[in-house]
Amino acid sequence: METTYRSIFKWGDKREEKLEKGVVELIKEQFDYIDADFDKKVLYGDREVRLEQKSKIPAAIRQQFENIAGSENVRWDDYSRATHAFGKFYGDLLNLRKGEIATPPDLVISPRTEKEIEQILHLCQQENIAITPVGSLSSVTRGVETPRGGISLDLTAWFNKVLEVNEVNTSVRVQPGVYGPALEKHLNDRGYTCGHFPQSFEYSTVGGWVAARGAGQASTGYGKIEDLVLALRVVTPAGIIETKDFPATAEAWDLNKIFIGSEGTLGVITSVTLKIRKYRPENTAFASFVFKDFTSATQSMRKIMQAGFGFPHLFRLSDPVETATAFKIKGFDNSLSDRFLKMKGYRPGERCLMFVSIEGDKEYTHLVKKKIKKTARKSGAFYSGEKPVKEWLKQRYESAYLRDPLMDVGIMTDTVETSVTWDNLLNLWTNVRRYLESREKTHVMAHISHVYENGANLYFTFLSPMKPDEEVEDYLQYHKGLIDAIHANGGSLSHHHGIGRALAPWMEKEMGKTAMRLLQAIKDNLDPKGIMNPGNTLGLR
Repeated sequence: METTYRSIFKWGDKREEKLEKGVVELIKEQFDYIDADFDKKVLYGDREVRLEQKSKIPAAIRQQFENIAGSENVRWDDYSRATHAFGKFYGDLLNLRKGEIATPPDLVISPRTEKEIEQILHLCQQENIAITPVGSLSSVTRGVETPRGGISLDLTAWFNKVLEVNEVNTSVRVQPGVYGPALEKHLNDRGYTCGHFPQSFEYSTVGGWVAARGAGQASTGYGKIEDLVLALRVVTPAGIIETKDFPATAEAWDLNKIFIGSEGTLGVITSVTLKIRKYRPENTAFASFVFKDFTSATQSMRKIMQAGFGFPHLFRLSDPVETATAFKIKGFDNSLSDRFLKMKGYRPGERCLMFVSIEGDKEYTHLVKKKIKKTARKSGAFYSGEKPVKEWLKQRYESAYLRDPLMDVGIMTDTVETSVTWDNLLNLWTNVRRYLESREKTHVMAHISHVYENGANLYFTFLSPMKPDEEVEDYLQYHKGLIDAIHANGGSLSHHHGIGRALAPWMEKEMGKTAMRLLQAIKDNLDPKGIMNPGNTLGLR
């Protein structure tokens, strides 16, 4: 087994991807790279893992954890601890590439039963040991780091089962360590879908979706994870809380919402009941459009969402730069189709590409597609058929694999997302883009991928050469300015990535002191000793 730092930070199934020709040409054009620059191995991370920080938990306490979970489920070797020290935040990846892990967990424990989780939490409370529940460690907001060491509680080894599919209630009850593909296959085989497809779908878990309050690529139709959760069971240091899968109640506060987005700061989720829908892929309708500009495209999106004829499921709009980048990489530029669009007034640098898919009953999907086409055309859109959407869907999870080879040649690449109301969307897009482009040699793309009646999200992607020997400090300074720009221009801190430690410093500015005291009071009640994922996650003590 490979035991290098590189084997930890590589994405997904750990395959090594090469930059395709179109991406290479883009980098040459944007950043003055030459062929020799693509032979670089910047912070390659191919050293064997060796941790200076040894496990601080005494052998006698470790033996108690082994007595609870079984010795084979308690690990403290360097590689196991290193693999659970970070998620996929850009700064985390830089630290792994440098071989710098300042605060790894002391133990990695894979509990087999809920009773074991109760006993582990009790022992952690007794000994004041920090504990962080984790799934696939795909957090991009520093949500799974262990600044106090302690326990990384890995829920993927044993808590990975689909417990029940209830076809009468159209719901599924699962354990938190179930990966997206395993859940979806289980449901598809029975004629259902969960409908939750984040970009990390292949390598993320249900527990992570809930804890980070995530969204999937079909969330415009199916809803974000908080719209899908019917019930939860959570083991907290103060005891077990279990909600029921009523379709709706008026029983005081919605306890589900307390734990959705709590990022492991309140307890350990041990089961989740989710809504499911009929799986009828043969009925899915697809459509794509090219708009003359971003303003008319966003206005069309708003009109579609507010028209009352139904929502698409996938609803995605690339801004002019992202559209131009996609056209360039895929070899569309100067093709016959490109020349035709130019002749019709859809000019490079202004035009925008929209993708749509609608799921459900065949008559419904046909009707909604027809209505969307009519609305889009009124805004000057050119209908470009089904094929572009289908081609995008085939590779929708692949872009995450670009990060590793880009970093290998010294290119900083990251994403950040926010949500915004319709009346402020263009202002936010303009000013955040202006900030990002204020950095020399920076390529900035943006898209909308989750859409609502009162607004949408904006998802920014940026590429820029790293500053040698200043990679971490340079990135953190740029990232801070980016979040400041989003907050100053009326965007949310997060739409679906969660908060983690990366965004925690802005929480009080965003929510206010009274709201933060409320969150802290809940934390203090359920976790009186502050052992659950400590270290300012969500801005809490």
